[in-house]
Amino acid sequence: MQMTTQIAENHATNANVDCINHIHITRALFDEGMRAAESAAYKKAIRKMALILFIIYLAVAIWLLHTGGSLIFLLGESIFLGALLFWLTVMLPGTRRKSKYKAMMQGGNDIPERTVKFYQNHLSVLANTGKETLIQYKDIQNWKETKHLYILSCNNKMSVLLDKNGFVTGDFQTIKNVIFS
Repeated sequence: MQMTTQIAENHATNANVDCINHIHITRALFDEGMRAAESAAYKKAIRKMALILFIIYLAVAIWLLHTGGSLIFLLGESIFLGALLFWLTVMLPGTRRKSKYKAMMQGGNDIPERTVKFYQNHLSVLANTGKETLIQYKDIQNWKETKHLYILSCNNKMSVLLDKNGFVTGDFQTIKNVIFS
């Protein structure tokens, strides 16, 4: 996100940090966050595609049984449909998560780390690479909770992962009160 002049001024002069969260983004935590942050539209599209494939399968099965077709053909169709559904629901999402995690690691072998500092009207995400991203609270749409993470969903399909046990100062309840008030 682009840093506005107002945020830059507040960030430079605001030494008041309300909360700080530090996270080591392991592959397991990244996968947990990606599963939770997956868009509802993507999940709905996968469900619709699976339903359409199942309806086509049923139509072909009924037609084969009605016309006395080969049950071996039906078995082959069943295996193909099972493999296609497995690829759509397991392999494809896993491959997407793996490639996004590699991109986050930027070709290195170090586990990515992020330090998130919460100020009065924005937050700062500082990566272990030195890159800093500033996000205004008004750009945060909602939040989700998983077993190990709090996930802030922002505009532009960006998500900020917070480790539940990673609060150096403050807590998530304080953050919620500030952001969503």
